[in-house]
Amino acid sequence: MSGFDVLALGELNPDLILTGLSADGPVIGTEQIFQRERLVLGSSTAISCVLMQRLGLRTALASAVGDDRYGRFCRDALLREGVDTARVRVEPGQETGVTLSVVYPGDRLLLTRLGIMAFLDGSIAPGAEFDAFRHVHCGSLFLLDRLRGDLPEVLRRARADGCTVSVDPGWDPSGRWDPAALAEILPLTDVFLPNRAEARAMTGTDGDEEALDELRALGARRVAMKAGAEGGLCQSPAGLIRQEGFPAEVVDTTGAGDAFNAGFVRGMLAGWAEGDCLRLAVACGSMAVTAEGGTGGLASLGQARDRVAAAGEMLPDI
Repeated sequence: MSGFDVLALGELNPDLILTGLSADGPVIGTEQIFQRERLVLGSSTAISCVLMQRLGLRTALASAVGDDRYGRFCRDALLREGVDTARVRVEPGQETGVTLSVVYPGDRLLLTRLGIMAFLDGSIAPGAEFDAFRHVHCGSLFLLDRLRGDLPEVLRRARADGCTVSVDPGWDPSGRWDPAALAEILPLTDVFLPNRAEARAMTGTDGDEEALDELRALGARRVAMKAGAEGGLCQSPAGLIRQEGFPAEVVDTTGAGDAFNAGFVRGMLAGWAEGDCLRLAVACGSMAVTAEGGTGGLASLGQARDRVAAAGEMLPDI
């Protein structure tokens, strides 16, 4: 048996969440009042890693932080969750990045200072240790320019050692969507995990099925797409599957996509059918929005099972 189930490869930073703003949204040139601020673990890759751990997988994170209070905060948060941090480098002289998450009713605005994230590259990946893992997950593909360039070679090594692969692209702030990188990376993934806006933007399409078909044509074995309150879709050689969303009272949408990632990977590593993987993914995403921060709403696999059962649906045993 391998030492770990999942190696998460990518960024590590906190989120500073501001809540209690009006529904009007940001208005340049004005002052607005918020009710509360809270520092929590952020970053798509790290949040997915923590939630996979809570769902019963043994996880490790490979990343880098600065030797500063934000870096210490993040490493301590991971350790409290049981995530292995032996592959999180501490770089003196560098600053840990931070995301300001401004939460409005039903949505949020994210402002990110990259810090050391701008310098993350393939050197954070294990040299010859991939055989200690069953699966490799990479998040924020389009935020980490240097790592994106090195990722094809990293994933080839991981696959050669028997790992399956998942990739969450995240949003591309540049708007370029790096078609050359996608063409290299997608054939190396077992599941590609965009949300609806990302999938349509990177393919230049206006519909869900068209975007999924295009991503599959570019080489992704399966694409599991997040569709917000509507649930999710999965396109694979077996065809198209849809899963309706589960009812949820939205407090903060931060981390909903990362929870979806964790649920799908948990099901996949259990050998579940794609429909069951998607059902768990959507359930996890629906739980994530019920609390502040990316890790506040989803506590365990049992909690996700209860959400599914309450809707009259079922999940397989693990």
